[in-house]
Amino acid sequence: MNKTIQDMPKVILHLHLDGSLRPESVQRWLQKQGIEKSIEDVTKMLRVDKDCRDLNEYLQRFDLPAQVLQEADNIEEATCELFEDLSKQNVIYAEVRFAPTKHMEKGLSCSEVVEAAVRGMERAKARFGIDGSLILCCMRGEQFETNLQAVSSAKKFLNKGVSAIDLAGAEALFPTEDYRNIFEIASKEGIPFTIHAGEADGPESIKAALEFGAKRIGHGVRSIEDKTLMDILRIREIPLEVCPISNLQTQAVEGKHPLEELYRKGLFITISTDNNTVSNTSILDEYDWILRNTDLTYNDLIQMNRNAARFIFAPPIKKAEITAKIDGFKNREDKGLNK
Repeated sequence: MNKTIQDMPKVILHLHLDGSLRPESVQRWLQKQGIEKSIEDVTKMLRVDKDCRDLNEYLQRFDLPAQVLQEADNIEEATCELFEDLSKQNVIYAEVRFAPTKHMEKGLSCSEVVEAAVRGMERAKARFGIDGSLILCCMRGEQFETNLQAVSSAKKFLNKGVSAIDLAGAEALFPTEDYRNIFEIASKEGIPFTIHAGEADGPESIKAALEFGAKRIGHGVRSIEDKTLMDILRIREIPLEVCPISNLQTQAVEGKHPLEELYRKGLFITISTDNNTVSNTSILDEYDWILRNTDLTYNDLIQMNRNAARFIFAPPIKKAEITAKIDGFKNREDKGLNK
């Protein structure tokens, strides 16, 4: 039986567009701006160093992407390219997130930014057979009015390419609790949301996200510090969007990654990459890391994909469709028929 992580149908819940750009495309977009840089220099500017100190340093790698993603054509192309890259790794469904308000410096409206990303995603769906949706990020440190634009765009495009909103950015500097008003509005508008929490800040950040009504938690690895919180996450069936390699790079975890322990305790663990380019990773690399550094198995990875399919921001019929593809693959594996 030829078990390969390449063949496994995969679902990704936590992936940033601007952290996953092709260096060659960034180089070309810089040239359009009259800026000449070698591909080596561009790649170095996009990828985090091995001695990254924390999340704040990690986030500096988003400066260049923000510079080049100010034109609708570039945003559309970047989105299409990312979904194409995922399709080559047999990702069958992906939720790609980004902060539209970060791409308005040259006159695009928030709606125009989102429209460009939706066009790119739909083009990739038609060409490469992948499925997915977009999540719009509000940003820590931004003014309320700015984040409200992202919420308004999410409402406008909900179920038209956009499936949810998020809160991203420097968690330790800007506590989750400070963004209660934004998520009260999202709840009233019927917009689902996930929140980055329990990455650079501790269990209280996750508790705040849950109090707001978050349906998923981005990262959430520091829930390991609070047994009661872990029980709540398990009982309420709140999935964690875990990104192992990124967590290690941002120092969100010290020593052994808690992924396996969280999974063994019955939490609903899903695996994502966070930022393919910034972290120099892929979903294949993440799975390989898990198999080499934990006692989790190939079948555990399949279960984590089933978890992810269950908690995508999509109607039940779509969840059932994605789950059926994963189960069909597992059944072939169990019978030794998958090649």
